[in-house]
Formats: sequence, C-alpha cells, structure tokens
Amino acid sequence: MALFSWSDDFNVGSKFIDDDHKKLVKLVNDFHDAMEQGRGNDVVGKVLHNLVIYTKEHFQREESEMQRINYPRYLAHKLEHDQLISEVAQLQKSFADGRAMLTVKISKFLRDWLVSHIQQTDRLLATALH
Repeated sequence: MALFSWSDDFNVGSKFIDDDHKKLVKLVNDFHDAMEQGRGNDVVGKVLHNLVIYTKEHFQREESEMQRINYPRYLAHKLEHDQLISEVAQLQKSFADGRAMLTVKISKFLRDWLVSHIQQTDRLLATALH
C-alpha cells in the first residue's frame, strides 16, 4: 500500500520540477512497499539505491536552474539538498554494512521531508523560475 499519493497540492507550477517530484513520490512509495512487504535486503537496498540516484539527479537539475537564473536563495536551497543527501548516504552505508535495519519510520521521514521541501522551498524556486 502506498505511503502517500501525489496531490495537486504538490504542484509548484514548473513542469520539470513537478514531473521529478511525481517520480520521487513513486520511488519513496516503492521503498516503503519493499520494506513493508518484508522483501529481502537486496531488493530493499536496490530500491534505496535507485531513490538516492534519482534524488541526486533531481537536485542537480534544480541547482542548475537556480544557477541559470542567479537565484538569490540558491545557497540555502542547496544546503537543504546537501543535508538530505548526506543523511540518506549515511543510512545507505549503514544498511550496506549490516548495521541498520530500514524501517517504516525512515520512509515516513522521506515522505515528510519531500512534502515539506516541495510545499515550501521548491514553491519559492518555481515562482522565481516564472
């Protein structure tokens, strides 16, 4: 069962950002489902890896656009990206080393971070892009 569904409330008005966010929602849901269904660590690890890779790609697209328009909130926005990547990379390493079990709490953290980031930080960026 999906952790959360895409809602028009998440639209920020930028096609590439909204499309990326829809894919991120799907990846967070895939991660949550893999854990909830008790799939093996190899499957959960692979889903987590795909989520991390796509998140980095999305952040790079956003950061390129921010630099292109000389976005005044670039550093603060990039810091949010860097902090999440760092936290998830640490989680991924702990999981790969067998020191951490992934739980539903982690997928809920990812959901909450994504929703908050979309509705606040990315909405400001989308306004600046228009």
